[in-house]
Amino acid sequence: MAHKYEAVAQAIRDTIASSLRPHDALPSERDLMTVHSVSRQTVRAAIARLIDEGLVYNIHGSGTYVGSRDIFSKAPKLTSFTEDMASRGFTASSRVLAAYALDAEEEVARRLAVPVGSPCTVLRRLRLADNKPIAIEEVFLPTTVLDLDQLRLGESLYAQLADLGHEVIRSEQEITATALDDEQCRLLEVPPGSAALCVLRVSSSRQGRLIEFARDIYRADRYSFRLAVTKDESKR
Repeated sequence: MAHKYEAVAQAIRDTIASSLRPHDALPSERDLMTVHSVSRQTVRAAIARLIDEGLVYNIHGSGTYVGSRDIFSKAPKLTSFTEDMASRGFTASSRVLAAYALDAEEEVARRLAVPVGSPCTVLRRLRLADNKPIAIEEVFLPTTVLDLDQLRLGESLYAQLADLGHEVIRSEQEITATALDDEQCRLLEVPPGSAALCVLRVSSSRQGRLIEFARDIYRADRYSFRLAVTKDESKR
């Protein structure tokens, strides 16, 4: 049996599709409670689902607004690029730019906690949504995790890792601003000198083993990261 919040979420989806435009405000929580005869908790669960899907976004103290299909917003949940795009109704794809073996330089070695010079497999891809470029991804994996000869180009990297017993369970990310070079602008189809988001990601398995270090460059005009923070009550 479907939860009540799922019915409310679907009703809001239908309203957005029929009568709302990007950045239009949704009805207030109180209005949604009245219209659907549900509790505030149910309304908030429905909104949370739609936020996860990237269909709406919330501004604290202001309200909830319709998202834009031109902007992808990443919630702080461990999901793959393919899952992110699928949840928004887009088809994700990748174009392999390079795949090669490399001896780990200082930063890669430090991030993966391996000695400098350790052999790594490197995969560089252009990530797309409905054939439009979104990000350039560069992934470094110890060959003890995934050897270059084992790498199946064109298949899900995380699925391959899981098949080898290295399922990604946890990731730590560091997000900074960067300016794109000429090659990156060409690949992402943006004007020269455009700004971008650089995301450094270190992922580990359930056993705590470091599996990958990734350097992702996202188009700043089409991708954002959404974080929720709470006050540490123990400091009061």
